[in-house]
Amino acid sequence: MDRKLGKIKSAGLEIKDRGILNFWLSVDYEDGCSQCVGNFALDAYDKDKEKRVGTAYGCEIIRQLLLTLNVDDFSEMKDLKVWIYGEGEGFSFSPKGISLLKVDGGGEVLIFDVVYKEFGKL
Repeated sequence: MDRKLGKIKSAGLEIKDRGILNFWLSVDYEDGCSQCVGNFALDAYDKDKEKRVGTAYGCEIIRQLLLTLNVDDFSEMKDLKVWIYGEGEGFSFSPKGISLLKVDGGGEVLIFDVVYKEFGKL
């Protein structure tokens, strides 16, 4: 897996646009490109209840993001310098994880799929 150095321009949680809970991180990379990281559905549609409901995965990925980036809320992520781990090059780069730089207290790498494999069941 490759990694790209970036700075978080903004970060948020949202639900109102489409009724699907998701997180996003707007990242400016050292090489001059920008990308939105995240936008994963953190809730799921429950057929029995006929509505979207929270998931363990959604709660855990939010929790892990806060811990990995050493912040109390998403607004504190702005201006953090991070490594974004992923696959591909240029515009085909697909983010798979994130970590703080070691000089900023980082070290733990959050890989999104690892959390999904453990908590992704509705």
